[in-house]
This record gives sequence, structure tokens and C-alpha cells, in this order.
Amino acid sequence: MSEDTLKRHGTRPYQVACAVLFLVFTFCYLYFYQDNLLAMGQHVLSKGRTHYDHMVGAVLLTLVLWLLQIGCYLLFRLKGRSHALTYVPSVVCLTAITSIGSDIVQGVTLGWWWIVAPFLITIALVAMCYARRSQTYEPLEHSWQGLLGRWAWVNYGGLLVQFFFVALCSNHNQVLHTQLEIEQHVMDGTYRQTLKVGAHSLHTDSTLTCLRIYSLSLAGLLPERLFEYPLVGNSAAMLPDNPGVNFLMCGKDKFYQHLGAWFRQPMHTMHYLRFIHRHGLATPAAHDYLLCAYLLDGNLEAFVRTIGKYYDLKRPLPKHYREALVLYNHLRSNPYVVYHDSVMDADFTDFQSLARQYGRPRQRLSALRDTYGNTYWTYYYRLRH
Repeated sequence: MSEDTLKRHGTRPYQVACAVLFLVFTFCYLYFYQDNLLAMGQHVLSKGRTHYDHMVGAVLLTLVLWLLQIGCYLLFRLKGRSHALTYVPSVVCLTAITSIGSDIVQGVTLGWWWIVAPFLITIALVAMCYARRSQTYEPLEHSWQGLLGRWAWVNYGGLLVQFFFVALCSNHNQVLHTQLEIEQHVMDGTYRQTLKVGAHSLHTDSTLTCLRIYSLSLAGLLPERLFEYPLVGNSAAMLPDNPGVNFLMCGKDKFYQHLGAWFRQPMHTMHYLRFIHRHGLATPAAHDYLLCAYLLDGNLEAFVRTIGKYYDLKRPLPKHYREALVLYNHLRSNPYVVYHDSVMDADFTDFQSLARQYGRPRQRLSALRDTYGNTYWTYYYRLRH
């Protein structure tokens, strides 16, 4: 067998293997992990006029990046140990389009990637030119050329390094990814799916808090599950017009329709909620918004004086309302509303006993969060301490 035939047939298996690895990684990365980031990018760029299809988008982007790699291969004909270099421009482009900045309220930005991406691609092209000249000196034995030959493992390792590069340099902001996934579920109408998103994460911000409250309200579980999640911003984070809260894909019109009314002039949360209640514009969902706003601010007195307007205290109440009433009755010697729940009273006694076991505030809060982190009591303790 001639050297040309050996070279032609020996490199083909691991070139195919490299292509398969690249296609599988790229598609899975775009479809399962960065899909909501790309959907947000398209939404912002099109100003909400177009909808990103996760499957179609992942397939098209994967094919485009593969065609770019094929173009580099046809241009430089890199085989042997240098074949993985033909994937570098595609990997750089993949990293750039999935590195959309977290601060995207004013528009989509790639940050330094506008400069870094062309620079890295230029270096890759220069490296491919050099590799093309030097590949004539590479060994042609079968042990170097097969599917599991030495050059194959060199290329597999090169691809692995590039995949790590993508994982390292793309946007992995946990709060942003959680926010985008919740917004996507809200837009799709799958409200209960939001309950699972970031359920065990302690990272949050005002926007994510607002979306949590909104999605729980849409699912009819706001007073039942709200304080099971990390929350910041108190009641000020409940409305999308407040400072620090920025929806990226969800429309504000539907948000305010859910509560009863939308006014051109932004209002503080408590002003807005009291206004729509005073003028008879509030929906049933807005009643829970008002009660939860009092709880978020730790205003138990206003809460107990308001809850009787919307709930019969002799009938079963949502979990967090029961917790708040039990807490209020333990804090007041002459409560405005007398409320007792034998099971919850016993749990609160255990809560107090656990708190007294720790002298240091951080240790006490950590212990309370581990055991009672899904209760209003822990939120109220953290708010007051």
C-alpha cells in the first residue's frame, strides 16, 4: 500500500469520530443548557417579534458550526495530529454566541468577545497554516493513524480541551439561567414546572424574587410555597417596574392584568397594592400579593388586620399564613387575632428550642435554615437579625 493510500484511509476513522464528538457536544450544549440564553438573545434582538424554537435553533447552529469546520478542513487539509485545529474557529464562535452578558437590559452584548473571537480565530488560522506545512513530516505507520492510534488520541484530547474552553468561557450565571428558565415556563404556561427550577439554590436577586412570586401566584401556590425559596428585596421586589427588577422575556402587561390594573406611572409595591384594593380593581391574586407583601416586610400587625377580609380564619389556611399567625400570637401578649394550630404550635416551640441551642448568629441561622428553611419563621428571623 502506498504512503498516500495509507494516509488517506488511516485518518478517516478518527476524523469521523471527531466530527461525531463535536456534533453531539454542540447540540447537547445548545439544546439542553444554553437554550434559554439563546431564546432571550433572539427575543431582545427582535424586540419580541420572533420566537426561538429550541430544537430548530440548536440543530441549525450546530450545522452552521460544523460547516465552518468542514470549510477549514477543505482549506487546509489538516490530518494527523493537527486535525483538531480545524474545530477551533467553530468552538470560538460557539463560545462567543453563548457568552451573552448578564447585563442585557439595554441590548445583547458579547462584551470582549467582539475583540477576542476574531483574535483567537486569526491565531487558529495561522496555526493551521503552519501545521499544514509540517504535517508532511508526520509518521505514517498504522499504529499512529487508526481510530485508536496515537494521532487519534492527540485529536480527542485537543477536542476535549476545546470543550473545556467552551464550558469555562461561556455565560454560566446561575441566577440568570434560573431567571430565563422561569420566564420561559411562564411564557409557555407551564407554571408548575417553575417550582422545580433552582429549588435547592440559595442564589437569587430582585428579578428572580419577582419572578418566583409571579410564577407561584400563577400556579395558585403563592401563600403555600413562597418562603421555601431564597428571597431578597422585601416587598419592593414584587413588581417589575421597581428598581433592580428587569424581566427579559415576560411581558409586563400580562403581569399587571393578573393583579388587576397597570398604570403608566410606576408605583411602589405597597402604594400600588393598596391603591388597586381601595378602588376595587384588585383580583383574587392581588389579595395574596398584598398579604405576602406584608409578610415580606415583616409587618405582622398589618397582615393580621388584613387577612380576615379575604380568608375565613376558622377554615384551613395556606401554610405560610398559618405560620405567620402562629408567630404573631407568640410575639404578642394581647394579639389582635387569636389563632392556634396544635401541630404548628409544637413545631414553632421546636423552632425556638433549636434557636436557643446556638450562641453565634451565623450558626443559629444555618441550623434554622437546615431544619426550617421552608418556613416563614426562618425568613422572619433572618429579616429581624
